[in-house]
Amino acid sequence: MTTLVTRGSLVAAAFVGLSLVAPRAAQADDREQCISAAESAQALRDEGKYRRAREQMLVCARDVCPSAIKRDCVQWLSELDRDAPSVVVVAREGDKDVADVKVMMDGVTVSERLDGRPIPVDLGEHTFTFERGGVVKEERVLIGAGQKSRNIAVSFGTSKTGGDGAGAAVKQEPGSIVPAVVVGSIGVIALGTAVVFGLQGKSDVDELQKCKPRCNESDVDSARTKLIISDISTGVGIVALGVAAYMFFTRPKGDVDAKVGASASGWRFDASPVRGGAAAGLSGSF
Repeated sequence: MTTLVTRGSLVAAAFVGLSLVAPRAAQADDREQCISAAESAQALRDEGKYRRAREQMLVCARDVCPSAIKRDCVQWLSELDRDAPSVVVVAREGDKDVADVKVMMDGVTVSERLDGRPIPVDLGEHTFTFERGGVVKEERVLIGAGQKSRNIAVSFGTSKTGGDGAGAAVKQEPGSIVPAVVVGSIGVIALGTAVVFGLQGKSDVDELQKCKPRCNESDVDSARTKLIISDISTGVGIVALGVAAYMFFTRPKGDVDAKVGASASGWRFDASPVRGGAAAGLSGSF
């Protein structure tokens, strides 16, 4: 009896054979991958490379892995999450917390945005980079064994007024005019003194013209002294007024407090000639 085998029946048989072999090959590949991941996970964990160890544990803890390997990897993963070091990044701008911060560790991105969760890290020294709104901060941190949820704080400057603070101008308090008023008042006193002593000295010189050349030496010295004081006071007054003007016009601008304005307007200068010289005074209230 002759058996006829058609081309279609051969193709069907080959397909059935392949369909039985392919799952077995895939299972073998998965098994090898699970064994390799479990071995690597243990070695990396012992070296303190916890982040990479965790990645390998996730591979060997899959359902496709043999039950014994999966059970061990699940247990290792639980122990690693319990004992491995971790950091928690806290970012602030002024007096408020901010979350829109990208975190990189040793050049590798570990978080695109802060969420308060601990970030597992390896033992040793690491360079953390924080980016927010074009501003980059960097900090070097040494991680030791057993450090869980170690806080790393980063500040992005003072909070700005107006809206959400992005690009808004910082409010500046107005500068006080009192220092400028005080220095200016000294200048006024000096000029007033110069005027008084100048008039006194000129008057004495006029009197000395009547007794030349037999004038009393003490009267000559007195007249000369008054004129010298007048010249010195003039120089001091001009310099003081210049400094006062500079302090006034370069101070931070803003609304001047009413109390300061009242104090400034309360200054009064008095100068008057007295016997043998002159008297000057400055009075005011704050």
